[in-house]
Amino acid sequence: MEIFELMHRTNNNELVFFEEPSVGLRAVIAINDLTLGPAIATCRMQEYGTINKGVNTALLAALYNTYRSALLHKPFGGAGLALCGNPNEVKNEMYFRALGIFINKLNGKFYLVRSSSITREDMMDIQRESKYLLGINENYILKGYSPVISIVKGMMKGLEAIVRKKLGKEGLSDMRFVVQGVGEVGSAFVKELLKIENIKIIITDTVYDKIKDIQDIQPDIKVVKPDEIYKQKCDIFVSCADNHIIDEEAAKQLNCKILTGSTNEMLKNESIEDILEEKKIFYIPGFVINGGEIIYLDNEFRNKPPEMLEIQFEQIATLVNDLIEKSEETKQRISTLAIETAKNYIQNVALIKKLK
Repeated sequence: MEIFELMHRTNNNELVFFEEPSVGLRAVIAINDLTLGPAIATCRMQEYGTINKGVNTALLAALYNTYRSALLHKPFGGAGLALCGNPNEVKNEMYFRALGIFINKLNGKFYLVRSSSITREDMMDIQRESKYLLGINENYILKGYSPVISIVKGMMKGLEAIVRKKLGKEGLSDMRFVVQGVGEVGSAFVKELLKIENIKIIITDTVYDKIKDIQDIQPDIKVVKPDEIYKQKCDIFVSCADNHIIDEEAAKQLNCKILTGSTNEMLKNESIEDILEEKKIFYIPGFVINGGEIIYLDNEFRNKPPEMLEIQFEQIATLVNDLIEKSEETKQRISTLAIETAKNYIQNVALIKKLK
């Protein structure tokens, strides 16, 4: 697909390419919207094969970061960063210092957030050249918080709200979970689930080492192959894998009551929601419940104490409750309502800003 068409489909109007051959740096930055504030960017680093795949990754991240911030009324726009290359070959101090220099060229409208593709040590190298970074505040880390942990804690609040509304049950005890993908977020989520009484968990991943890390903690946890995960009977299927991973064939195999996850949008296309509705599976996109990270970043950006976070994660539960109630009232899908709600908030803020 042509790049401008990709930009149009994801409502992005700014795309920046950076290259520094001396260190093997090839970066794509997408900026979706700056109405609410500077754009925060999550990062994905891998060998994309084609430049369009890297571009699409950055564009989608930017779009969903905009929605995530708007749904929680936080002062951030959305951006995405795709680093094109093999992490085992290109990552070093000079690589990330060069990235920091390029980030500075965006003059503060772009903030990079630490993610699974970039370690804390990598961020320290970027910080040698740039101050436009979030997710590395020592005060929060010492208190046990990070963007990843905040995603998980927010998800737990969201899941509790979903279960209360849709299953009429308080808490998550005695429930069966399927977790697709146990990378940094997925493994942190599984560890959080293991704190719950009488919980049953089934996991999968394409990388055995990630599964082994979980088994070292809980040897009895059930593991299945990736192509067998969808048919596992469970109460809640949680996808922490790639965007658009669930196609029609996978959806038809699902044997759950609730489908959600940390993945912004796990369905390959909108028509798959028809299949879910026929199977009476309640679906809520990940960008609705994975906003604990946004709450964390807002606190860090405003220099608020980390002790406030636990109470603020309840904002995810409030958002979920509101969307479910409005969905039941209007007969609209949660996915449609969430996007409409985010867009309306951005439009309203834009109108107010015209008064300045």
